[in-house]
Amino acid sequence: MSSGKGFLSTVPRKSLLIFLLGVFLLFGSIGLAGDVSDLGRQPTTRFSLSLLVISTFAVLYALAGFTLRGRAWKAIAPLFLAQLFLMNLLRQWMPDLPRLAQMGAADVLRLESRLGFDALGIIAATFLGYFCFVYSSVTEGRRYFRLYAEIKLAEEIHRVLVPSIDAKMGGFEFYGRSSPSGEVGGDLIDLAGTDDKWVAYLADVSGHGVAPGLVMGMAKSASRMLLSSGGDSARLMPRLNEVLYPLKKPDMFITFCFVAGGNGRLSAGLAGHPSILQFSAETGEVTQVECPNMPLGILPEGEFLTSDLSAAEGTLFALYTDGFLEATNSAGEEFGVERLKKEIAKHGKEPLETICRAVQESVARHGAQFDDQSLLLIRRV
Repeated sequence: MSSGKGFLSTVPRKSLLIFLLGVFLLFGSIGLAGDVSDLGRQPTTRFSLSLLVISTFAVLYALAGFTLRGRAWKAIAPLFLAQLFLMNLLRQWMPDLPRLAQMGAADVLRLESRLGFDALGIIAATFLGYFCFVYSSVTEGRRYFRLYAEIKLAEEIHRVLVPSIDAKMGGFEFYGRSSPSGEVGGDLIDLAGTDDKWVAYLADVSGHGVAPGLVMGMAKSASRMLLSSGGDSARLMPRLNEVLYPLKKPDMFITFCFVAGGNGRLSAGLAGHPSILQFSAETGEVTQVECPNMPLGILPEGEFLTSDLSAAEGTLFALYTDGFLEATNSAGEEFGVERLKKEIAKHGKEPLETICRAVQESVARHGAQFDDQSLLLIRRV
């Protein structure tokens, strides 16, 4: 039901009211047609109340469809029974006028006037209802295509900000891909630096859609700026936290992880992010690199710990987002970190692109994608 309310909140109130007025008028014409079929024998009070009941319940059906979507029948069924009850109650309280076996001049004149009113009412209600539908459809169509164009622009910007990575730097090779769950994602993979000093990092902004995508863009800009200023990678997370904290909504946060190399030292850091997986080419074992810190953006400032790493030739590091881990099959089982470790162990010595593709295919076979999925692989060569 929350999704339906969310949908209604995206429709301007004026367009929604005009659409519902169209529903009211078009279904009111059904009441007018019913009076024609009865040859105008409904008492005037019952006729007016019947029109009101039919049109009002039609509006309630439409609102139930908007708010409940696939569960609309849970509301429509009792509404329909309530409508039948009210219509029968009106018929019992105010029964039809007796049939006219032989009409006098006054009766014929009354019947002609009543049926003429019904005919004009049907024409007017149909025309005005159609006008309301056309107006709301055109208005919302224009708004939709304007928003669609903006979403496509945001999607293009996302592609520029989060391109695939396939590079070699400082005795390491890198490969990464990000697959958003919608048009615009909140995941970020990036590689910055030179052979002497580099940082490969991955970020995941909470939520879905355009808002996390905007924060993701700010995270990349801030990270690149901080790294280009020559700062130590150990200060990357606290500085990034200070920059992003005031630029996002209070309920948003960013999980972050990185591996940095330079001056013969290799280090890693995590901020509320799933552990980094480390594959040993010598033993074939996959271990988890832990460095617990809170996510970025929770507090205005804080200390963020980093860990030193050691990597022999062929050692592989896998940075990933929880979109892989949370893919769920029909039995309700998540893919989980253990399955991911098995995939890394199975393909750990293969080319990085092959490993990435194997992980993505394995997760896709397990369950549908509901969250952004990003993977960044780093191997010492």
